[in-house]
Amino acid sequence: MSGNKIWVAALVALCLASCTTKKSTVLRSPSSGQGEQQTAVTKPAVDKDKTIAKVGDIQDVNGHAVKNNRIALLLPFELSGIAGTITKEDVERSSLALDFYQGFQLGLDKIAKEGALFDLQVIDSRDNVAYNATLGTSVNVKDAVLVVGPVYPREIKSFGQTFANKNVLQVSPLAATMASEFSLPNLVSITPSIRTHAETLAKYVADQYYIGDQILVYDAGDDESKQFLVNFVSEISKANAQAKVKTVYNLAELDNSLVLTGSNHIVSGTANRNLVKALLDNMDERFLNPGNQFKLYGHPNMAKLSFENFENMDFYGLTITSSNLVNESDSDTRKFIGNYKSAYKVDPSEFSYKGYDAALYFGRLIHKYGVDYVSRMTQDKFSGLNSDYKFEFYPKWGYANRALGIMVYHNKKFERK
Repeated sequence: MSGNKIWVAALVALCLASCTTKKSTVLRSPSSGQGEQQTAVTKPAVDKDKTIAKVGDIQDVNGHAVKNNRIALLLPFELSGIAGTITKEDVERSSLALDFYQGFQLGLDKIAKEGALFDLQVIDSRDNVAYNATLGTSVNVKDAVLVVGPVYPREIKSFGQTFANKNVLQVSPLAATMASEFSLPNLVSITPSIRTHAETLAKYVADQYYIGDQILVYDAGDDESKQFLVNFVSEISKANAQAKVKTVYNLAELDNSLVLTGSNHIVSGTANRNLVKALLDNMDERFLNPGNQFKLYGHPNMAKLSFENFENMDFYGLTITSSNLVNESDSDTRKFIGNYKSAYKVDPSEFSYKGYDAALYFGRLIHKYGVDYVSRMTQDKFSGLNSDYKFEFYPKWGYANRALGIMVYHNKKFERK
């Protein structure tokens, strides 16, 4: 069967269950201001002597009955929009949800072989704010030990306001919105915000600085620069008080600020294709002058650009932060790709990898600690196929992932440092 036919078959199966849920016992935009790290606290460690209930038991968690192996997966399949025969548009509309679900399912399949068996409830969140508010009190959700979803920010808020048991975690699997914008103390934000990217890169640039160098932060004035460069200079100074830092707002000002005594660390706040091209063309001209040394750093969206027409890129060592760390040459990654294609007849997408990693991390955590897994969130780190997890806890905002990889452009591609 073709990949599209496999997707259609899966959508049909989900349509048949859309009035209730699909149940399976499994054997198989950021705001300005201070960064999230300002109020992080450490959660207390779990009592190692505490007896963990048997998998599948009903336990009382803050006055709520919880089945300690039930996971509710809330994804926007949008099955209610399908009228009669499933079309290409129906498949495309549901692709994000389907990819994440399929990856999540394969993750649960893997840990089932380790003895971690879960009751998975798959629910169509419909990409509907009002409907997500009703899901917060749904019987298939309120007794789950973990809720993964909804996906989109407005629905995350809507569901979170009606989901009463704040001692059970609600995982935001894909949204890059800052955790502080939701004000949900039990929310787990897997995707690092743009603020986290900026803070991580600022610390990295500060660490690369030596006496005689110059750090030039290029603010092109576009929306990306405004978001990415908030507090960037202060973050560098906080990490390295000796660093010589200057913000420039155009290429002429950048040229006049270059030093010959050391390296010029140029940080681009924009990933706009035309603005980046102009910056690189300017750097190429200056690179030909004796004494000019450049190191280039940039917005994480630079990973989406092509640099094949720029011959000097390897000399600049373009460095960015990234939460997408797939290495297709890795043996575990190759095995996952093979299993995924065997099961679904299509290649995995970024969302498939994210679903797989989330299932491995949370499934193993719950299997090991039972309902006490929440108290281990800030202590148990994770390195997956696509994502790393290192959570910090904020009493008002929940758990934010602060783990990012450093990627360097070399030989016409970004490689993990």
